[in-house]
Amino acid sequence: MSIIGNATKRIVRFSGRIFAGTVFVSFAAATYYRPLPDDDETVVNHNVKNQHHPTSSSFKHSHMSPSSDNNSRSEAWFCSSKSYPSMTSEETPLLLSIARALSINITTLVIRFFLKTYGSYEILDADLDNGYNGNKAKNNSSKPLNEYTHFLDLVRNRANYRCNDDDSSQAASNLNRKGLLTVSNHRSLFDDPGVVSCLLPLDVALVSPKYNRWGICSQEYCFNPNLPAAIKGYIGAGQVLPIRRGGGIDQWLLRDFAAFLSRGEWCHIFPEGCVTQIDGLGGRSRCFGGQHGHNTTYGDVNKKNINEKSSSDSRNHANKLKWGVGKLIAHAPITPHVIPFAHVGMENLLPQDPQTGITHLKKQLFGKNSEPLEIKIKVGKELFFDDLIQEHEEQHGKLWRYSDRTDAGGSDNNRAFKSSVEEKILYHKITMRIEDALEALTKEVIRRHKKSNSE
Repeated sequence: MSIIGNATKRIVRFSGRIFAGTVFVSFAAATYYRPLPDDDETVVNHNVKNQHHPTSSSFKHSHMSPSSDNNSRSEAWFCSSKSYPSMTSEETPLLLSIARALSINITTLVIRFFLKTYGSYEILDADLDNGYNGNKAKNNSSKPLNEYTHFLDLVRNRANYRCNDDDSSQAASNLNRKGLLTVSNHRSLFDDPGVVSCLLPLDVALVSPKYNRWGICSQEYCFNPNLPAAIKGYIGAGQVLPIRRGGGIDQWLLRDFAAFLSRGEWCHIFPEGCVTQIDGLGGRSRCFGGQHGHNTTYGDVNKKNINEKSSSDSRNHANKLKWGVGKLIAHAPITPHVIPFAHVGMENLLPQDPQTGITHLKKQLFGKNSEPLEIKIKVGKELFFDDLIQEHEEQHGKLWRYSDRTDAGGSDNNRAFKSSVEEKILYHKITMRIEDALEALTKEVIRRHKKSNSE
């Protein structure tokens, strides 16, 4: 028996060393292939202190090209010449795939544990037959809404289609490449991964990175030069890419993000572009105007000009959302599924100063007088934009479509990504449709949250 016991101990120790070595090497690979920010900016820290001033005059509106990105990668310490956007799922190294699975699974489990111990989360009007509704099973409707079920089907089916490429027909190819784009309000700096990690059932979220979203994070937070390369590698392995706030809709970092949408991936974006904790959407009206910001333009087209030129939408609207989401949809090779969702409750963890807009961790997280964290999420109906795109193409010709490779077309591809005046009008129309749906969804989930707290 002692011989068997000693052999078992050796096997356990050996297995533990193999596992630890695999984890270490995998995250070394994640560090090696980590995303890099647009390092033309040297004042990224300024924006951390001024969250409502992403268009500060200290920002230079440069546009990264594939060549400049390769140059910056060659100059960085322990960094591959290839970045995430230039690699398809088939080209992704095995160790990097393992690092992605570890990063996503660890983050998801930690967040779920935190929310189940400190508070709760609930998917409103989820289909109870689907077997998932966070901590709670609450549905006051006699006929459950199926928006959440539809969203889950898109996530599951999209991943399955991408794994079954045997059908070479054009219809099957188009289905494989039809991405999923989710848009939501932005209540705190912890919305992703805090809220996004709660969208999928654990049996789906922990299976493979193929089911999880690709997101973007302001580079002054997630890819700050002061952060160790290993931290950036871990964040990148969690399928997060940098974006430069105030960099405009023609910045190359947005083009990198678009590559994943064109491959049929699930991508998520916060089109408000900043955190707001009011009873509705805040976005541009609070971040870029009024007492907290400045009037902004996109090249030679500003908010006033767009409203005047947009004949199909003559409303004097606040334009709360940024147009980057419109650009992602308009130029996609195949128009993606677009699903809005709204959430509330995360502001209780990271409240925002109403004057400065700066968020901070709540002082009293635990204790008798501490208010528990209650997250509510509401998924809306899918949005469609074929009519807007068709109208634009009938008037101005076919739209340029980005590809799934960031290096496709070289400099011509880079020039095409710079938007024309007419294209910006289309982005505005698309964004307005999203804004209407997301505004109504946000107000509904906040109203229901207040009602449940008062009962």
